[in-house]
Amino acid sequence: TTENRLTHLKSGNTNLDVRRERRELTDDEIRLLLLTARGCKSHRFILNGWQRFTLYATALGTGIRAKELGSLTPNHFNFETDSPTVRIDAKDEKSRRGDVLPLPADLVGILKPWIGTLPQNAPLWPGTWAVNKRAGKFIQSDLKRAGVAYVDDEGRYADFHALRHTYLSRLGRSGANPKVMQRLARHTPVD
Repeated sequence: TTENRLTHLKSGNTNLDVRRERRELTDDEIRLLLLTARGCKSHRFILNGWQRFTLYATALGTGIRAKELGSLTPNHFNFETDSPTVRIDAKDEKSRRGDVLPLPADLVGILKPWIGTLPQNAPLWPGTWAVNKRAGKFIQSDLKRAGVAYVDDEGRYADFHALRHTYLSRLGRSGANPKVMQRLARHTPVD
């Protein structure tokens, strides 16, 4: 067509259309969440307590999104180098580029012994929870059992994506260079 049929539409204002404001979890809230999940003997939404503990710890230590975490198998981890890493395949990453991310030493200490006991192609966190966006349901349940507010007094959420928010906030306070933060967050550069 010779005319733009979309000119009548107004662009959105993200400041006015905040879907859900996330909050950073405090050290105490993180500790309570991880202890609660790790100590849970029952399954919640297919994952047992240990699986949820490692899932939360991995999200907090890497900033990897829920759907990306749901795609990981032991084959995605390389613990045999001086700097252990996790690989996200392009088909599973939000931006469809794929990436290799560093793993913090404390997370390696948790994951390496556990992952070593699993079949190489088995999902670390099996089920359709990530594809069906159910991670928020079991973190909400674990937060409740831990005595941590899912929504704080200011209306900010501690949902699963808040684990990524926590990772990035802490990375920023650590003095990380903005370019390093952008790379670790796997945000697309703005031209």
